[in-house]
Amino acid sequence: MEQFKNSLVEAIENTNEEFVTPSREYTKNDLVFMAGYKQALQDMLEDFTEDYDKFLNELIKQSLN
Repeated sequence: MEQFKNSLVEAIENTNEEFVTPSREYTKNDLVFMAGYKQALQDMLEDFTEDYDKFLNELIKQSLN
């Protein structure tokens, strides 16, 4: 699970880096796509973190019972 989270963080960082220092010239459509991709990754990371924390809390509660 932690590896998945790290993969999301790395993908977000790589996309941010590509915005700052592009490896090639992008069209406006490319930039719009990249911005949407970055937002989707950020949303996934936020949801994953929230859901994973809830999962761990429930797991601990069940283990204590």
